Amino acid sequence: MRYIVIMVLQCVALLGTPLPITFVGNEKITSDQLYATLGLRKPFAIEVWEDHPSIEPIAVSQSVSALTSFYKSKGYYHARITSETNEKEVVFKIQENDPILIGDIQINSLLDIQSAISLRTEGLFDQEAFSASKSAIKKRYGESGYCNAQFNTKAWVDIETDRAYLLFEATPGEPCTFGAVSVASTPNIDGNLTASMLRFEEGDPYSVEAIRLSYEALYAQEGIARVVINDNERNGSVVPISLSIEEAERPIRFTAGVGYSSDEGFAAQTGLKHRNFFGDLKTLSLDARYSQVKQEASGSIAYPLRNRGLLGGEIGYTNEIFDGYKTKSTYEKLTAKYQDSPASAMVGVLFDEVETYDSHDQNTFPDSVLFITSPLGEINLDTRDKPLEPTKGYWLNARLSGSLQSVVVSDATYFKSLLSSAYITSIGEHVFGAKLKWGTLRLYDGELPSSYRFYAGGMNSNRAYTYRDLGPKNRSGDPIGFSSLVEGTLEYRFPIVGEFRGVVFSDLTFASEKTIPDYANEGYLGVGTGLRYVTPVGPVAIDVGFDPDD
Repeated sequence: MRYIVIMVLQCVALLGTPLPITFVGNEKITSDQLYATLGLRKPFAIEVWEDHPSIEPIAVSQSVSALTSFYKSKGYYHARITSETNEKEVVFKIQENDPILIGDIQINSLLDIQSAISLRTEGLFDQEAFSASKSAIKKRYGESGYCNAQFNTKAWVDIETDRAYLLFEATPGEPCTFGAVSVASTPNIDGNLTASMLRFEEGDPYSVEAIRLSYEALYAQEGIARVVINDNERNGSVVPISLSIEEAERPIRFTAGVGYSSDEGFAAQTGLKHRNFFGDLKTLSLDARYSQVKQEASGSIAYPLRNRGLLGGEIGYTNEIFDGYKTKSTYEKLTAKYQDSPASAMVGVLFDEVETYDSHDQNTFPDSVLFITSPLGEINLDTRDKPLEPTKGYWLNARLSGSLQSVVVSDATYFKSLLSSAYITSIGEHVFGAKLKWGTLRLYDGELPSSYRFYAGGMNSNRAYTYRDLGPKNRSGDPIGFSSLVEGTLEYRFPIVGEFRGVVFSDLTFASEKTIPDYANEGYLGVGTGLRYVTPVGPVAIDVGFDPDD
C-alpha cells in the first residue's frame, strides 16, 4: 500500500511540474510561431537568465488541439500532431502533410484592390492572410471616402482536391464626408486645442488614413493617456466625430539610461519631464547627458497652440572634446513649429556663446570666446513606417542657419545649410536603403567657432573611419573639419537566424574647405559589413568598415 501511495504522489507531482517543450518535424512553420501559439516565447540569445519555454503535462492535450488549429489556419488541414511526455520534456511530433493551395481568386470591385489582397493563386490558403486581406480592402475603401461600403468575402475549401476558391466583392455606396466634431475632455486639457490637432475638418472627404494620422498626432502629446475617435455614427453619407481625451494620471516622468557607442564611448543620461505643465499639454523638461566626448545639461518648455502649432524655448550648456581643442557653449533657443503629417516646419533663433579652449593649434583652432546669434529654419518630411529599423518610406530634411556680424548681435556673418534624405524599401525581410547628405558652410566676415565646421567619420557617417577622423589634418594629426560635405550610403539588410540581421554597406564621402568639393580628388570610400540583434527597444549594431583605397 505504501508503494502505491508513493507512485500516486509521484504521478501527481509529475503532472504539476512544468516541463520544457520541443517541436520535431515542423519544416514550414517555425518553432517561434508554435511557441507563440501556446502563449510562450523563446528567450533571446542574450536572455541567459530566462528558462526554456515549458508547460504542465496536464495541458499537453489542450496544446495539441491549439497547434492543430494553428496549422489549419495556415492552410495545413491534413497536419497531424502527437505528443510524448517523459520525466525530462514534452515532445510534439508534427507531420505537416500537403497544404491547401488557392485554386482561384475572383474579384468584383469598383476600386483596384488587387494589391490589398496578399493571397495569390497556387499559394497557401492562410486564414490570417485571408482575414487581413478583407481588412485591407475595407481600409482601401475607407481611405477613398466610402464609409458605407458593403463587402462580401467568402472562401470555399475542397478537402479532396486540396484547393481553396476565394471571392472578394465590394459595393462602394455614396462617398462620405466628415461631419461635426464633438469633444469630451478632462478639465486640464482644452478640448478645442485637441480638436485642432485632428488631421481633418468638417466637410473634408472621409478617410481612415486621416483618422489614423489624428491618433498619431494626439498620442504624440505626452500628457494624453487615452484617445478615442468614434466614427461609428452615420448620418447618411456624413460621419460625425466624437473625440474623447483622457490625461495622464501621473504627468511627471523620470528617465535614466546608460549605453556605449564607438563614437562617444560610455554614455549616461537622465531626465525629468512634466508632461502637462499648468495644463493644456504644455511640457517642462530637465535633461542631463554625459559621455566621454560630450557633457550637456538643458531645460526646455513646449507650448502647444491650436491648429497644430508649437512654441518652444530651451536653455542649455555643453562641453565637448574635439581632436585638438575643446569647446564650452551656453545657449538659448526660441522656436515656432508647425506640425502636420508627414511634414513639419520650424523657424527660430539661437543665441550661442561658444568658448574654444585648450587648443593644440592656435592657427587652426584659436582660443576664443564668440557670440553668435543665428536665425534658424527647418523643414521635415517623413513617411517611414517606423523610426527604428524602418522597412519602407522616405525622409527629407533641410536645416538652414546664418547670421550678420554686429557689435551687439553676432561675431560673424555666415550661412550654413544641411540637406539630408533617405529612401528605404523592402522585399520580404530584405531591406534596401539609400541615404544622401549635403552641407555647406560659408563665412563671409568675422570669426566662427571651430566646432561650427563639418566633420565626418563614425557610426552615423563614413564607417571606414573613426569618429570625426576623416579628411585633412594639421601637423599634430588633428582633423581640421570642412566647409562643404557630401555623403552617400547604400545599405542592404538581410535576415540570418532568429533576431539576428546582417548588413552590407558602402559609404562615400566628399569633403573640402571649398564651397563645393572636388568630386574627382576628394572622395573617401568605405565598404563593410555588420551585424544587428533586434531587441524590443531597438537594434544592437556592430559594423566594420574599411577604405579599399587606403
